[in-house]
Amino acid sequence: MKRNKIFIVLILLFIFTILLVACTNDENKDQPKKSSRTQEETNKEDNLGEKELAIINEAPKPSENLEEILEYPKGQFAGLDFRGNDEDKERILETFEDFPKLNSNTSDEVLDKYWATMVSYYHEDYPSPDEVLEGIKLQSFGNPELEDKRYHFKENLNVEIILDASGSMGAKIGNKTKMELAKDSIKGFASKLPSNANVALRVYGHKGSGSNADKALSCGSSELVYSLQKYNEKVFDDSLNKFDPAGWTPIALALNEAQKDLKSFDSERNTNIIYLVSDGIATCDEDPIKAAKTIADSNIEPIVNILGFDIDNKGQKQLMEIAKASKGTYASVNNADQLNQELDKAKQIAELWEDWKDNAKRDAKSQFIDQKFDILFFSNDFAEAYIRENNNYRYTIRHLRDEGKISKESWRYLDDKRKERFDRMKDYRQEIEKQLDSINEGNLEDAQKELKKMAEENKPN
Repeated sequence: MKRNKIFIVLILLFIFTILLVACTNDENKDQPKKSSRTQEETNKEDNLGEKELAIINEAPKPSENLEEILEYPKGQFAGLDFRGNDEDKERILETFEDFPKLNSNTSDEVLDKYWATMVSYYHEDYPSPDEVLEGIKLQSFGNPELEDKRYHFKENLNVEIILDASGSMGAKIGNKTKMELAKDSIKGFASKLPSNANVALRVYGHKGSGSNADKALSCGSSELVYSLQKYNEKVFDDSLNKFDPAGWTPIALALNEAQKDLKSFDSERNTNIIYLVSDGIATCDEDPIKAAKTIADSNIEPIVNILGFDIDNKGQKQLMEIAKASKGTYASVNNADQLNQELDKAKQIAELWEDWKDNAKRDAKSQFIDQKFDILFFSNDFAEAYIRENNNYRYTIRHLRDEGKISKESWRYLDDKRKERFDRMKDYRQEIEKQLDSINEGNLEDAQKELKKMAEENKPN
């Protein structure tokens, strides 16, 4: 009897084991196998149509380091406030209506593409530390301790402005065209240069039209409307009236011609500054990157400043590359005030140069404090950008979750991406601020040493 009981127990255990294995297999069948799915299976299981796939497949990979962040094009939602502005929110949500729905089984691959697309829309226009470094150089202009000899005091100061006169400069910002605003800014800048400084004005794309029939004519048009000389108000004003917005955008031609304009003014005795203003990408066949490298390596060794005036993402990217190739700087300006601020940097150099010509001594401590504020403003602007961007991610994905557009699992994945990006941006800001402070303090010490040396040399015997 005892043996029969044992036998029955074993039989029941055997049956239970079989049932348990069967149930486990059934459960496993219901689990998605993300790692082994083909792309076709992924699309099918994620329930994505061609239109939805197109939306999330077009975005570039998110920026992963500081250099990529600074070079990444500004998103169309940059500067918007999802939470605090109803119009901004409505505009954003209208775009996200076409985005794919994300469920609990959505693959990591699709989630990564979704995140990349969000970044491409929200990416802020982050200030570059290069602009602050350029400011430090400006404040230290003339300091013989600077490695970049372009910023040493030279006998002559030459400033050439290269202005885009393509058809797109006829577009309006407020009540004036971009061309009218640019002309006003350039006129005001030139009039404030020291009397001993030289200024030149070159335009490009001012002939023909934007039609294909006129491409050859327009792409071959660049003219020095005011040759390098001291500022003369009437002659300069007349030169500004010689052209209007017209055709294509031959940036390479303009840079090559500017090099010829200044070829007699080598960097040994001349500080040469070039400002190129453009509102769009180069549209002619010559390579502007190659032209930028050529002018940087030439005998004139100019300080090149590229200004993107109310420019789109594609244009920003190309102008940044031109600035990099020319060993210069790039800045985006969206209105006349910002354009004036950038041109004022050249005016600062001119004022320091004029002081040097008049044997004036600079207040090194005052310049250090000014630059300290510039570093603080940069840090605040950088922080404001990534905080705004972070908040837009946060409230957008939360809203989409609450509306059933994305599942809790997908929301959690995207929110982790948001947190990771926020922490990384915060680290970048702190690191940059620390480095800029160190450079500024070093320049103060160098400047004070130089002033002390000058004072010793000028002591009466």
